[in-house]
Amino acid sequence: MMSIFMKHRFLLASLLVLVMSTTDARKIRSSGLTSRHQHHHLHHIKSNALSPDLYKLRGGEVDIDSTTTAAAATHYQRTISTLHSTSFLIVLSTSIVAFTPLPSITRHLAASLSSSSTSSPQEQAVKILSLISAASAAVELFLSPLLGTLLDRFGRKRPSVLLHSLITLTNLGVVMYPSVHTICISRIINVLCSGFLIITTQSIIGDLFSGNQKDNNNGHGKDQMGAVLGRQAALISSGFLFGSLLGGRLTEYGERIAYSVAAIFSALAALNAAFRMTDTLDLTSSSSSSLPTTSVAAAADESKALDWTSLKKALLEAPLSSIQLLFHYGSHMRTLALLLLLQSAPMYMGDVFQVFAKEEWGLKPADFGKIVALFGVLGIVSNTTLSLIVKQMGLRTFSLFAIVSSLFFPMTAIFTNNYRNVLIAGSIGLYSGAQKVGTTTAITSLANERGIPQGQLQGEKASMLALLKIGCPVIYSALYLKGKEWSMSMNDAEGNKLALQMIMGKFGKKMPFVLNCILGVIAFIVTWQNM
Repeated sequence: MMSIFMKHRFLLASLLVLVMSTTDARKIRSSGLTSRHQHHHLHHIKSNALSPDLYKLRGGEVDIDSTTTAAAATHYQRTISTLHSTSFLIVLSTSIVAFTPLPSITRHLAASLSSSSTSSPQEQAVKILSLISAASAAVELFLSPLLGTLLDRFGRKRPSVLLHSLITLTNLGVVMYPSVHTICISRIINVLCSGFLIITTQSIIGDLFSGNQKDNNNGHGKDQMGAVLGRQAALISSGFLFGSLLGGRLTEYGERIAYSVAAIFSALAALNAAFRMTDTLDLTSSSSSSLPTTSVAAAADESKALDWTSLKKALLEAPLSSIQLLFHYGSHMRTLALLLLLQSAPMYMGDVFQVFAKEEWGLKPADFGKIVALFGVLGIVSNTTLSLIVKQMGLRTFSLFAIVSSLFFPMTAIFTNNYRNVLIAGSIGLYSGAQKVGTTTAITSLANERGIPQGQLQGEKASMLALLKIGCPVIYSALYLKGKEWSMSMNDAEGNKLALQMIMGKFGKKMPFVLNCILGVIAFIVTWQNM
C-alpha cells in the first residue's frame, strides 16, 4: 500500500487540489461573497446605468442584484482557486529544497576545507545554516511590517508575482552555478519569500471577507473564512509532505536536479499568479468615492506613488510593529494575539525535538523522518476536516477540540520513553494541526470590523511571530539542557529524596514537553473565555 502511495503521490496531490477547488466552487455559488474591490465595482455599475434598478434585455427585466451577485461569486471562485493552486505549487517548490542545503554544503566544504580544520564539514554546514535561520528571522522581523505597507499601497498581485519570481531566479542560480554561496543565497530567499507570501495570501483572504461577514453569508462569515483557511492550510501541508518526499529522492542525484525541479514548480506558481490572479484590493475605493470620474485615474496613480518618507518611517518603526497587536488595537485584539503566540510557540522548538528524539528515544534519521511525515499527514487531515465540518460544529467549538487534541502528543512524551506510543498519541490528536485557524480567523475578522488594512495587520502579525522564531529555540534549548542537568544530578543524589527531587530526576529532560502542555492548557482557557 505504501509503495502505491509513493509511486502515485503526485497524482494524489493533483486530485487533492482539484477536490479543494471544486469544494470552493460548490460552496460559493450560494454564498454571494464579495470583496471591497467588487463592492466598489458593482456600485459604479449601478450608479452609471441608464435605469437605476433594472437592465432591459430583449423586452424583459433582469435584476441587477442577481446579475452582479453571480459575477461576484465567479470572481470569488476564481480568486480562491488561484490562491490555493499557487500556494500548493510554491510550497511544493520550497519543500523540495528544504533539506537539500545541508548535504550539498557539506559536500562542497569537504572538497575545499583543509585537513587541519578543527571542525568537520558537516559541523561547519550546520553552523552556516543556523546563522542563516537566525538572520532570516531577524530580517523578517524588520521587513514584514514594511511589506504590509507595500501591499496596502500597491495591491496584492504584483508583490505576489515578484516573490514567486525571486524564488525561481535563485533556484536557477544554483542550477547554473552550484556553490556554497549560491545555495546559501537560495536558502535565504526561499525562507524570506515563503514567509512574505503567507502575509500576502492571508491579506487576500481577509480582503474577500471584508465587511460582509453577516450581510452576505447569513452571519456565518467567520465559519466560512475558517473553512477557506482550513483548505489553504491542508494544501500547504500536502505541498510540504510531497515536496519533502520528492526532495529526499532528488537530492541523491545532486543539487542541480533538485533545484531544477524546484525552479519548474516555482515558475508555474509565478505564471499562475501573473495570469490568473486578480487583485482583491481596490486602490481607488478610498479616494474615488468623492471624486468625479475623470479624476479617478489620477487618484489611483497618486495612491500608487512610492512615498519614501513613509517607507523609511515604517522600516524604523518595524521593531515596535512586532508588538502592535498586543498594545495598539484594544484588549480583545491583545487577547487574540496572546492566544496566537501560545498556540504557535511549540512549532518553534528548533532542533531540540530532533536532539531529544535521537538521545532519549535512540531514533535514527529515517525513524525521525517518519515522525515528520506523520505530522504532515495529520496537518492535511485536520485542516481538510476543519473545512468540511466547521459550519456545523462552529469555529469556537472546533478550536477547543483541536487544542485538546494537541495535548496528546506532549503528555505522552512526558510519561513514556517509547516513541511508538508517542506516534500513536499524535495520531489520536490528529486535529492539533488546525488549532490556530480559529484564532487567525478571529484576528482577521476583528481587523475588518475596525477598518485595519489587511496588509498592515498581516505584516504586524508576521513580525510578532518572528519574535518566537528568534526566542523559542533558545528557551526550549535552555529548558532541555537545564532539565537534563537536573535529571542527572537528582539521579546521582544518594539517600532519601524529596518528592520534587524524584520528579525532576524522572521528568527533568522532558521540560520542553511540560512547557507545551502548560501552554496548551492556558490556550484552552483563553479560547473558552474569549472566542
